[in-house]
Amino acid sequence: MRDVVQRVLRLILSPSEAWDEIASEPASVDVLIRRYIVPLALLAPIAGVVGMSTFDRDWDPRHGYLVPPEAIWSAGITTLFASIVSIFVLAGIFVMIAPMYGSSRHYPSALKVATYGAVPVLVAGSLLFLPVMVMVSVVALCHTLYLYWIGVRRVLAVPDEARTEFVGVSLTMLGGLSTLLGSALSSIGLF
Repeated sequence: MRDVVQRVLRLILSPSEAWDEIASEPASVDVLIRRYIVPLALLAPIAGVVGMSTFDRDWDPRHGYLVPPEAIWSAGITTLFASIVSIFVLAGIFVMIAPMYGSSRHYPSALKVATYGAVPVLVAGSLLFLPVMVMVSVVALCHTLYLYWIGVRRVLAVPDEARTEFVGVSLTMLGGLSTLLGSALSSIGLF
């Protein structure tokens, strides 16, 4: 557990050194899932459920939104599901477009970049017990973009001149796929 916290702090405070370490480690999907993806993806749903259960009752339209009590757990589960699936889908996108940018297809390495790059946004999710704290997530998103920009070079060997485009195309594809999946699931009444 302590190495996870240290890795998270290094990714946030000294990302270049953290990526050097990450690039030299073997890619283990099992370790990424157990130590990083699931535990960090749980932060936002837990904070959201606590916040909606505790603070929503007294809010008005000027201070926040009201989530019906029967929808709180569903919102938490949806957030968890979306966070985990997004990381795996982004890794798949990295693998799919890698040859177009002179990189090789290796899913475990792509999952490393998708997982470690998402750390700031996943950690910022722990502050979502108050919806106004979503502003912290915006700052975390900027750092996440930077982590992806470094990670695709160090781990996936995307050339320097192509990594901005690689990250942009990947995240645009993820946004499009997330929208399509969300629309499809919503249309059949799941979310």
